[in-house]
Amino acid sequence: MTADGGTAYGGVRRAEDLPGQDFWDVLYTRRSVRKFKRDPVPRELLEKVTDAAAIAPTSCNLQMWDFVVVDDEAILVEIGKLSIQVLTAPVCIFVSYGREFSEDSYANVQSASAAIQNMSLAAHALGLGTFWITQLGDREVVREMLGVPPDRELYAGLAIGWPEVLPKKAPTRRPKDHVFHWNHYAGRHIPSSPRPDDWTLADVAIYHRARVLNGNRYNKPRPWEQEAVLDALETLLGAERSGAWLEFMPFSGVLTMAIRARFTGAVLSVCDLTEGTAGFAKKRASKEGGLYLWPDELELDGTRGEGDQLPEGAFDTATCLFRLEALPREHRAPALAALQRALAPGGKLVLGFCNRRSYNTLMERARRGRLGGVEYVLAPEPHLGPFESLTVGAVEELVRDAGFRISGRSSVHALPGPTESAFRARNLHGPLALAGKLASGLSRVANSLPGVPALLGRLQFLCLEKPS
Repeated sequence: MTADGGTAYGGVRRAEDLPGQDFWDVLYTRRSVRKFKRDPVPRELLEKVTDAAAIAPTSCNLQMWDFVVVDDEAILVEIGKLSIQVLTAPVCIFVSYGREFSEDSYANVQSASAAIQNMSLAAHALGLGTFWITQLGDREVVREMLGVPPDRELYAGLAIGWPEVLPKKAPTRRPKDHVFHWNHYAGRHIPSSPRPDDWTLADVAIYHRARVLNGNRYNKPRPWEQEAVLDALETLLGAERSGAWLEFMPFSGVLTMAIRARFTGAVLSVCDLTEGTAGFAKKRASKEGGLYLWPDELELDGTRGEGDQLPEGAFDTATCLFRLEALPREHRAPALAALQRALAPGGKLVLGFCNRRSYNTLMERARRGRLGGVEYVLAPEPHLGPFESLTVGAVEELVRDAGFRISGRSSVHALPGPTESAFRARNLHGPLALAGKLASGLSRVANSLPGVPALLGRLQFLCLEKPS
């Protein structure tokens, strides 16, 4: 026994009044919490949580970590200017680890992560909720605000508090036989490249399905893009467009929901690569609409699900919004040919795509150069998966080869507008933040100059008509 009544464990003081819970219950019922009560968390509970961090394994037992527990609202508000996620809970535990002597094999990252996992489980056992925050904005600025020494690198924060909403259902996980292997890798890996040609169509289907099965939290509508889509549809189709409407590969259905709300006379059906993905979007489409799969044959180890084949000549309207960019090049022409067949004579397809000659290309290069990987690809209706912006000329060639006639055009966002600029620059400082404000100020001028949006507009829309 220690002098203060606790027990010693590996040099760490451990309180005796810990909850008696089954380890497996804690492990399998822990959930990430995104809505917390504002009630304060007693420091004695926070000390129990950090005790759990201090007994986590570290590389070579170096224990080069530091934990800064912030329960001062004023400090959280200041850090929240860099990362709004910090403001979700009344407490945030910031985790740092040594730089110089622990970088080999990412031992520092591994050690810090083990401590965060321990704290997440301990908090859940105590009735608290946690949310692992990886996006802290400029981490060096946050490190300085917290007074953490320069030889420590700040890795993450752990928001902690009393849950206002505690998710009961666990996100669906990838099948165990896809991710666990005995003695030698025997699975089918998901590419991490953002280039569609590095993926097969089956890879795209599997990954998109996995994202929607997990709730697809990364797909949230960006107001400036949603507004641009709806404005383009009204301009190209008319404000009162109705009838049978096909949404092609809507993925999460974020834009499908907006289209349904705006064009109330339309009956929206959904077509995607798998039943899981199409079904997720179908919940945001019309109840009377159908669920279809494309292409007719796609080998997914018997897990594609069921859906109807696209009927010929059944739709008055179709939309394909920023989906060609996610397809391997060899599948773009077949996709447009399938849409052409599905439209009735005189039917219209609005094709939205991201212009390679726009500022989007610069953002993709800058972001990929800094972070890399498919998770950080920038795309309209943000999603995880491959994405490649296209040139106007290449798209025009594709649609003409598919038998469409171009009957209208719309182009927007030659430069980021005020809303987008504020969103993009929320974690930037100094010259980069100033550049964002300057672009915002010039956006109205650039978007009003004749010919500029058509040449440099990030979001391009073509209205394509099937000959009668």
